[in-house]
Amino acid sequence: MPPMAAETTDLERRVLAYERSLPSLVTHMAEAEPQFPTRLSAMFSEPMLLRRREHDYTDTDSYAEQFIREVARLVEPPRRPGRI
Repeated sequence: MPPMAAETTDLERRVLAYERSLPSLVTHMAEAEPQFPTRLSAMFSEPMLLRRREHDYTDTDSYAEQFIREVARLVEPPRRPGRI
């Protein structure tokens, strides 16, 4: 028997809530502890290389790597135009 639509929708809403709140939380933690992104990266990913296996398949490690990259992007100070 397939899952009920209400259960699926509830799960999707919960996942979206985590997806929205986690980057903010990790960014705040990284501001308080600058080494946090490095430790997070070391803990959850082997070399930070996105791997492609199947066309429509993304494994858990790849999602973790994407998440860590997004957090790193949020933590980096904005670059000023014309400066390297």
